Amino acid sequence: MQIVERGLILRETPYKEADIMLSVLTECNGKISVLARGARRKSSKFSAAVQLLAYSEFTLYESAGRYTINEAEPIELFYGIREDIVKLSLASYFAEVLEQAADEDCIDPELLRLGLNSLYAIAKTEIAHEKIKAVFELKIAQLAGYAPNLFSCVSCGEGDAFSSFDIRNGSLLCSKCDPGYHPKVDASVVDAMRYILGEDIKKIFSFSINDASMKLLSKLTDEYLRVHFDRNFKTNTFYKTLF
Repeated sequence: MQIVERGLILRETPYKEADIMLSVLTECNGKISVLARGARRKSSKFSAAVQLLAYSEFTLYESAGRYTINEAEPIELFYGIREDIVKLSLASYFAEVLEQAADEDCIDPELLRLGLNSLYAIAKTEIAHEKIKAVFELKIAQLAGYAPNLFSCVSCGEGDAFSSFDIRNGSLLCSKCDPGYHPKVDASVVDAMRYILGEDIKKIFSFSINDASMKLLSKLTDEYLRVHFDRNFKTNTFYKTLF
């Protein structure tokens, strides 16, 4: 059976002499593995379309759940990312997290939207990388089923005067219930987190926060994703070495 599908390439692995196995996050079929025959040859007609982080349209032959590329055309190659090692490393981190969050053949178009919007923000906007990273981390945690409770103290149920954030339990604590060893939060950080979780993906970067609160938000989301995905992402570790 032949199908036409659009997707973002999250991982590429050399296969046999000249082929590539791709992990592709698609619009209609979720994450799928795709074989690109001859893609490593210089004469390959679709080498550009099968690059890591390329968003492309594929004509695929599907048989028994296996996909092979017949044709491929790039839609967006995010050239602004490929020209800068910092941008490329951050984008590669996003790809690694997306692949971890996506299940094989489980359709979740919001994951693809988040990936594409985040890559666009890196490549084509002046939004600070620290902000893009924090927003991506918290939003993908939500999409993966790890949304924190940001509206009441997990201990007493109070709804204001929050003092700290319990990363492991994904919950806020008020000043009365704060045991003193969780990361501190302020009102602007809590408001930013609520905005990210509640807003549509196309608007998730449209909020303001001061530098000090942004640094705190960045530390919280980085650790929150690591804890709840139970994984140290190698691409994130490399990204941090660049600063």
